[in-house]
Amino acid sequence: MKDYVYAAGSMEAVSEEHMKGWRREAEMMLNEAGIEMLDPTRRVSFHDQLEECLEDVQRNMNTCKRIFKQDLQDVAASRVILADVRRCAGRAVGTHMEIMFGHCKNKVIILWCDKDDKPHPFTQAIATEIHFSLEEAVKAVKSYY
Repeated sequence: MKDYVYAAGSMEAVSEEHMKGWRREAEMMLNEAGIEMLDPTRRVSFHDQLEECLEDVQRNMNTCKRIFKQDLQDVAASRVILADVRRCAGRAVGTHMEIMFGHCKNKVIILWCDKDDKPHPFTQAIATEIHFSLEEAVKAVKSYY
């Protein structure tokens, strides 16, 4: 099994650019170092399906469970979680669940937030490192390989 970096971050109620832009940038920087990243936005079609099946509660639940299980498999296959927690205090439940799962699996957890953000104290407590720029966060990720 390979060691990957898992790119955790908001995917609901954010623009496609917010969701994918930072991940593309991080992946380019990591690839330069020969490090592969697992990007959950590659499954974005599942997220689109949620909008289509709001009337069918069981199908909606199964889609949610499928997405969640696949994301957790990616976290388990990764050595490091790079988590964008900018402006998500009290939100981004999925991201925080991935971070906690990674913590329970003894993964390195690198948080990226803005200087004026206030990540939840629990999130700060389980983070390995916290950085205030994507470049610094990626540099930290690289140091674990």
